[in-house]
Amino acid sequence: MVSHAVANVDLTTEPEVDPVVAHALRQFLQQSRIDMGELAVAAGIGRATLYRRFGDRDRVLGEVLWAITHRAWARLWRASAERGMARVISVLDRAMRDTVASSALRVLLERDPETALRVLTSQQGVVQHRLVTGLADLIRAERGEVAEIPVTKLAYAVVRLAESFCYSDVITGAPPDIDTATEIIRKLLG
Repeated sequence: MVSHAVANVDLTTEPEVDPVVAHALRQFLQQSRIDMGELAVAAGIGRATLYRRFGDRDRVLGEVLWAITHRAWARLWRASAERGMARVISVLDRAMRDTVASSALRVLLERDPETALRVLTSQQGVVQHRLVTGLADLIRAERGEVAEIPVTKLAYAVVRLAESFCYSDVITGAPPDIDTATEIIRKLLG
C-alpha cells in the first residue's frame, strides 16, 4: 500500500531521488508523458510492482514534481545571503519565479491542466503536503511558533497563495503575478 505520510521534509538539503523517479524525471524534463510501462522496464520491475510501490501515474508525477521542487528549494536556500524570515520570503519568491518559468511544467499545464493542478495542489498529493510541511519547519526555525496562527496553518495559507498566483493562468486565465504574491507573503510572514 502506498503511504502519503512524510515524517520530515528538509527543504535545505539535496534530496535523494529514487531510481524510478529519476527516470520519470528525465521523461518529464524531455516534455514527454510519463509512461508507466517504460518506467517499469527501466527499473527492471513489473508494472504490478511499480503500481504497488507508487500507486498510480499521478503519484509518480507528484514525486517527479516534488524532486524538482525540493532540489530548487535546497539550491535557493544555500544560495541566499538573507537571514531569518527575509530568507524564507526570498526563497519563496525565487521558487515561484522558477516555477512559472519552467518549460516542462508549462507544457504539462497546457497539455493536461486538470492532472497538473490535481497533482500540484491537492492536499492528498505529494507536492503540496511536503511543501507545507517543509515551509512550516523553515518558519519555525527562523521565527519560532507563531502565537496567533499555528505554523502549519500559516504555511498552508502561504503555499495555497503561491499556488493561486503561480497557476493563475490555468485557474482563472490571468497571467501569473509573482510580484503580488511575494508582497502578500511578505505581509503574512514579515
